[in-house]
Amino acid sequence: PSRDDWQRRLGPLYGGAVALVHSTPWRWPTAVGDDPRTAGWLVALGVPIGAVAWLAAVVLHAAGLPASIAAIVGLGTLSLASAALVERGLAERIDHWDGRDVHGGGYGNGQARSPGVASVLVLVFVTLVRAFAIVALPPSSWLAVLVATAVAGRWSAMFLQALGDPIAHDDARRSLVATPAPAWLVAAITAGVVAITVLAVGKAGILALAIAAIAAFALGLEAQRRDGGLSGPAVATVAAIGELAVLLVATI
Repeated sequence: PSRDDWQRRLGPLYGGAVALVHSTPWRWPTAVGDDPRTAGWLVALGVPIGAVAWLAAVVLHAAGLPASIAAIVGLGTLSLASAALVERGLAERIDHWDGRDVHGGGYGNGQARSPGVASVLVLVFVTLVRAFAIVALPPSSWLAVLVATAVAGRWSAMFLQALGDPIAHDDARRSLVATPAPAWLVAAITAGVVAITVLAVGKAGILALAIAAIAAFALGLEAQRRDGGLSGPAVATVAAIGELAVLLVATI
């Protein structure tokens, strides 16, 4: 079926299909590949992604695996369900800061290189911190925290893009790049994300979102000064901070 066929079949859910194809490992329907991603659907997909991660963890825990191992598997599933976009983008951004260019995309000399030592060390450190955080939580908190983590990370990406100019040179790879949302939609999405995060981790969830918002503002200014605009890796870096902030706050 063509793109027009999918638009007729899915109606208002068509935007969700576009975001699904662009920001998860899901590759069907392929006809939506060239369409812009809407900010609302990009964030909303965090709910099923977190639920899938929780399901993987709770099934393994019910099968008899220790809670710590099941929790780590759930966290890994969270990354896989988002096609490791956050981790990949974070590594690319660090390599960019380090003067390296992994995939081109306007960075450095455009030659493909293996990830640098700095990006590997940062990813290992962040992964360990995330793992220790999720292991410290009781199984009863997994669903709420994993959903809040996925939603907050995607909200952070959306918030950064709402502050800056549209990303003009998206290279069609899966990413958290979306069409910048108008102010009223940003406010509505933010209210929903605040509600989810507070329900998951308590009032401290507001602190986590505040940290993500400050990071979005600071990194947005840095990207504007250094690169002249936002990029997919810059957006993913902010998402990584948002996810990490929620996980850490959940342990308080």
